[in-house]
Amino acid sequence: MPLSSLPSRSRTAVAALFRGDAIAGRLVAAWMAFAVLLGGYWLQLDHSHAALVAQAESLTRLRALQTAHALALHSGALFRKLDYLSLHLGEHWLREGSQGSRDALVRAHLALPDDALVGIDIADAGGRLLYSTVSEKRPLELERYGIADFEHFRVHLNGVKGLFIGQPYRGRMTGKWIVPFSRALIDEGRLQGVIVMSVSVAHLTKALQELYPETSDVAALVRHDGRFLAHSSRTEEAMGNSVPPDRPYLIDRESQRGNFDATAPIDGVERYYAWHRVPGFPVVAALGLSKDVALAPVRDTIRDGRMRSGLGTVLLLAAAMLISQLWRRHARQGEELERAGERLEKLVGHFPGMAYQFLLRADGSASMPYCSPGVRELYGVGPEGLQDSATSIFERVHPDDLDRLRESIQTSAAQLAPWRCEFRVRGAGDRLRWLLGEANPERTPEGDTLWHGYAHDITDRRVAEQQLRDSEARLRQAVDAVRDGLWSWDLARDRIALDERILDMLDRPELGSEMSYEAFRALVHPADRQRQDDALRTAPSKAPDLPVAGDFRLQAASGRWIWIHARGSVVEADAHGLPRRLVGTFSDVTARVAAMQLRRALLDHSVAAIAMIDAKFGILEANSRAEEIFAPPSTSISGLKLTELPLHEDQARFVAQHFATLRANGQMNIELPLRDNQGKMRWFDAHAVMLDPEDPDSDTVWTLVDISDKHRTRMALATERLRLKTVLERFPGGVLMEDQDGVITSVNRGLCGLLDIPDSPDELIGLTHEALCQRLGTERTAWLHRPDSDRTTEKRATVEVEGARGHTLEIDWLPIEHDGRRLGRVWLVRDITERKARERRLAELAATDPLTGLPNRRSFLACLDAALDDTQREPTRGGALLMIDIDHFKRVNDTHGHPVGDEVLQHAARLIRGSLRQHDRAGRLGGEEFAVLLDDVVPDAALALAERLRHTVASTPAATKAGPVALTVSLGLSRVFGRDAARVLGDADAALYRAKRSGRNRVCVAGSATE
Repeated sequence: MPLSSLPSRSRTAVAALFRGDAIAGRLVAAWMAFAVLLGGYWLQLDHSHAALVAQAESLTRLRALQTAHALALHSGALFRKLDYLSLHLGEHWLREGSQGSRDALVRAHLALPDDALVGIDIADAGGRLLYSTVSEKRPLELERYGIADFEHFRVHLNGVKGLFIGQPYRGRMTGKWIVPFSRALIDEGRLQGVIVMSVSVAHLTKALQELYPETSDVAALVRHDGRFLAHSSRTEEAMGNSVPPDRPYLIDRESQRGNFDATAPIDGVERYYAWHRVPGFPVVAALGLSKDVALAPVRDTIRDGRMRSGLGTVLLLAAAMLISQLWRRHARQGEELERAGERLEKLVGHFPGMAYQFLLRADGSASMPYCSPGVRELYGVGPEGLQDSATSIFERVHPDDLDRLRESIQTSAAQLAPWRCEFRVRGAGDRLRWLLGEANPERTPEGDTLWHGYAHDITDRRVAEQQLRDSEARLRQAVDAVRDGLWSWDLARDRIALDERILDMLDRPELGSEMSYEAFRALVHPADRQRQDDALRTAPSKAPDLPVAGDFRLQAASGRWIWIHARGSVVEADAHGLPRRLVGTFSDVTARVAAMQLRRALLDHSVAAIAMIDAKFGILEANSRAEEIFAPPSTSISGLKLTELPLHEDQARFVAQHFATLRANGQMNIELPLRDNQGKMRWFDAHAVMLDPEDPDSDTVWTLVDISDKHRTRMALATERLRLKTVLERFPGGVLMEDQDGVITSVNRGLCGLLDIPDSPDELIGLTHEALCQRLGTERTAWLHRPDSDRTTEKRATVEVEGARGHTLEIDWLPIEHDGRRLGRVWLVRDITERKARERRLAELAATDPLTGLPNRRSFLACLDAALDDTQREPTRGGALLMIDIDHFKRVNDTHGHPVGDEVLQHAARLIRGSLRQHDRAGRLGGEEFAVLLDDVVPDAALALAERLRHTVASTPAATKAGPVALTVSLGLSRVFGRDAARVLGDADAALYRAKRSGRNRVCVAGSATE
């Protein structure tokens, strides 16, 4: 933060500090360095926040792209079903007409969800409606409407034959928004009309809304020209409109998927968009995730971080100002401070003890990545080789303490609990000494355990403790009389007397046993002089009957400040009751104050909230982080009860239950939801230990680490998994998904049902690919082998397999990739048994004449082509073709009507079929004309068979509803040879014509003038 950003009064104060003596140059340099460090910190903070936002955006875009892919697959399945229905309904209409197609149209409605299909329309080549499922309810309205002016009709006039997805429009008869799916009706190469399947936009929108019910996130289906086919929100505003022309999927037609950021013109919400083209159709599945919602947790974290950093910056600036003022105030003592600085450098260089890092690997080996030079003094080894192995450290441990030391390390690693242990080692000079080691552990990403700690020599303390135990009784008797050092103050003479113990404390024997009060006061730290005056001068004057006490610092000869706890009382007063003489003791409490300050510094600078709580739920002490989170405004939580905090009643009961668990086990670690002082619910990783595990009423120390962001991230991930599971369960088929390691991550119930798997989907999740294959068996998993698994780039594959109970399954295998990196695979399984059966039935119907049951013209001509191919392979293999025509058949229709004519045709077909050999093939070419293909026959035998057939027909009248009807046939015979089927047909037709011209009821052979 630059100095120019400070208030003018602060700038004036800083400028005043920098004026004057030689210290100004140092202050300027210090402030410049401080400003550079502070600026660097804020730059790094901004960079880390930007990286955090970028990571959140990357994860959101990836999630959107995966969901768009699933939506595209789901939409493609619906479009393929509409394509299939329109194709076969059109063929059925051309063959059967309106009366014969009603059942098929009804089945088409049943094949789709109830609200999906609005209606099916069939128009002729001029656009006039011939049939409409909507108009069946209002038949008088059919002639009022046509579709000649609609795009989905006009495109088929221009040669489009396949399925076409038209522009959405509001239906004139239904008044609903619909999307037309149209297909041309082609018969013998000519356009006979158009079939239109109208799908409800409301149905498409409902499917999108089930995926994204909230309006902040949207999903849409967009046509190739940018027009909306469906929109999950604001449907009325979206329908009839188009997406902006700058959308990537409208510009780059080659790309199959992608991401972009944009602000929606419909609702003005800025979102992360992902899109994926629907395979096989000119439609894009697009969805958008709101930036505000996606980035809300990250932005909250950044805002909180900036607030804390800003507060810290202000505190640092205030501390820097205070330091500058103190520095200015003590400029005259520069030389002495320099000497004290030299002593301090020597003290740091010879600081007792060592700081270290200790690493315990998962394989049991250990090392010390860092240790301070003090390791040489404590252990007698240098720090050089310890980075690879800590064996030399353990070799220096006393054998009697080695097992206990290792056990304490293992316990700390297993529970991730703070480590503390006292043990003996042989240090420098092979001297046996006691060490106290303390450290806090953490788990590394590799699964190892890393401690950060401090060890120091406590030999003197252990000896002193032993000596203290030995002389405890003696000391207990002498402590009240002797104390640490005696002092007395004669207020009348204003002289203070110090005994030898006090002079030894200060290492100042030159002061003598008596000095003036002002001389004594000069030894007191400037910051403590007022407090010292209050304790020794003011307090006795106000309450002479009460003892006096106070803490302040005195400067030793070395320049070091010693904390003194002063106690005393008035032993002599004047006639007015005012004190004349005070007597008391000085105790050196420097170590105690330093320990207290260190503990407070560690507690208040910890990111965790730390509190000490007694057995009655009273808060004995709390650090600044705990105060910041839980303290009510203008109060402190120290001294309060847990019940006095802003906790919900259920939360207070929950905490009380955990106190019972803590007392039973001595420590515990849980995740705990608590409300802060703003009423906001937060999640904490709580670690609690009892100060005395053997005392059930011991005080407890609680450490709470805020993991709210981590908890929200877990909840968001669980929500996305639930959405994906919902999509999978609604998928019209089976789904099996594996990750990049071949481990199953998703299975739906449809897959278990289709493959006759007795296990539930949850039992399959987590299995490896190989374990699933072993569970299902070889026959059922032939399709499951990963195609192209040894190739660098995997490709999509589709196979058809025979499933259980005679079902036919279609299986699509698709790789899941992102930015060229393979993320897994997915198998989509669909039951196509009914479709295959319909295809077989349609193939049979397409090859058979429905009236006579004989092969129709197309099927018979295919047989003729096959016979010609056989003669090419076997020239010696003979064959013949008979063309048969019923004589005077028109007279039968005119006399008796078409129903009787149909009976005559059926009678003729039966006679023809009954007169042939087993391998001969007959067919109806159209009207009263039939044909017979005689295989492997010589000309004479073919002529004899033709004569028998002619005689059989002439001698067998047809039994009809109008009575017996006599009939005769004329036959033309030609030889089957060569490659040209048209020539063979032409020869037989010419012979038939000659037979009819010669009087009918006879057989003529091609190439002969005789019968």
